[in-house]
Amino acid sequence: MPSPVEPIAEIIETNTRSFTAEVYRTATPPDFGCWVTVPHPNGTTLFGLVSHVEIGSLEPNRRAVAMGRTTDELRREMPHVLELLRTSFRAQVLAYQPATGGLRQTLPPQPAPVHGFVSIAVSDVIQQLGAPFDFLRTLVRNPDPAVPVDDLVVAVLSQLMAAQLHPPAADALLVAAGRSLSRLMNDDHERLQSILRRVQR
Repeated sequence: MPSPVEPIAEIIETNTRSFTAEVYRTATPPDFGCWVTVPHPNGTTLFGLVSHVEIGSLEPNRRAVAMGRTTDELRREMPHVLELLRTSFRAQVLAYQPATGGLRQTLPPQPAPVHGFVSIAVSDVIQQLGAPFDFLRTLVRNPDPAVPVDDLVVAVLSQLMAAQLHPPAADALLVAAGRSLSRLMNDDHERLQSILRRVQR
């Protein structure tokens, strides 16, 4: 099972395919395309890919307004203004690990629990989310309609590359991912090349 990591957020809305979590005030929001983990009470660990991060007012009918001050100035002079903001993110569930072990790149039998704790996935876990890249099929063929899927693919491949300890392993991973994407994109080479060019090595 993944090593325990300090939670950064708590789930406030959930379904089979995705969940929304609110970031704790003391935590740093996750990056777009970052893998996060959620332990389920049944012993399963869910893996989600951050597809949207949002900062807004705590009150849904009240929008934040321009204050003419930097964040540091607001912290010193008007800290209550920042306390009225909240950061949340949405993650697409793309894999899970049963209590018996073995990571499966498919949707879990149960959605993530409301008030479940969300943590950033550690490097050794991210390395397991590579070949055969079955999660890419879910991501590309059933994307979040509010998210540019190609940019999300770029972000997740960049993170997978960064998790590899040796450059040859990272290059081999990108080649294998490229082959999988080519099939999923019906050999749309221009689209595939655009994605691979933007992956940070």
